[in-house]
Amino acid sequence: MIQLKPNDLPVGYPLPWSLLDGEGNLVLGSGNVIPDERDLALVFRHGVVCREDGHDDADDELRPATGPLGLQVGTLLHIKLDGEAARPAASRLIGFIEQGLFVTWPQLGGRDLPLKAGDAVLLRGFSGQAIHSFTSTITAVCRSPFRYLVLSAPVQQHATPVRKAARVPTRLAAYLTEPGDDDGTDTGAARLALLSDLSTGGALVQTTAPAPAPGSRLRLRFKLRTASLDSEVTLDGWVRVAAPGAASDDADFPAFGVAFDVLAERELTLLQCYIYEQLLSSTRMPLQPAAVAAV
Repeated sequence: MIQLKPNDLPVGYPLPWSLLDGEGNLVLGSGNVIPDERDLALVFRHGVVCREDGHDDADDELRPATGPLGLQVGTLLHIKLDGEAARPAASRLIGFIEQGLFVTWPQLGGRDLPLKAGDAVLLRGFSGQAIHSFTSTITAVCRSPFRYLVLSAPVQQHATPVRKAARVPTRLAAYLTEPGDDDGTDTGAARLALLSDLSTGGALVQTTAPAPAPGSRLRLRFKLRTASLDSEVTLDGWVRVAAPGAASDDADFPAFGVAFDVLAERELTLLQCYIYEQLLSSTRMPLQPAAVAAV
């Protein structure tokens, strides 16, 4: 058996292997989902967690299945009625067949999106390499053993490539402090800052005070809203000179770049989810020829 660590397990996605205790007894079967970090901690609470020592080819077969457009089971989807300007609701791909998709019931702000069979919906999802936009029709509304939708095969497909270190424009308020030595405390008074650009590697920061010297250390505390939930994030980094641009040329609010330290698993996951959600929201499908002719 191979002993596992918490970072070895996917959170929010189907397990690629069955989890065993130190004696080889089943703890949780493959394909089940560990919903969040607290559930993950619970799994490891009372002893070691292992998986069987299988061949790599067998592991490949147990990885999350890939469906249409390269989207994996568990992929976050943004869904809204086709043609509506409202904010999209959040859903996840839970399965697929040759001519259709199975998705969880879309929710917006904790409420189910009112949908019915026959509705045309616009969906966006991230495959790891591109944002895929497509339309489908709800072919069935299912309520047992839980609420989910069956969708027709994707049509009017469009892919927008995403570079590896994707950046998104933001307007996030953050508190900027100087990190302490080793005890986790901050030194000096917190200053309000604005993050106008964000990636998993760093951010563009504006403040009312003079910009810190390049190479100096700082800490940023801010909240990210992902899947309608607010999570506080604390990131340490070092100051870099901002690239020339509109924000960095603002004399009243100096701008500077921040390069983040290596991110912990929680912070990395939250940042990735936030960035992908922003990319999903901002991606637009090009007008189809028929739509152009109708304008």
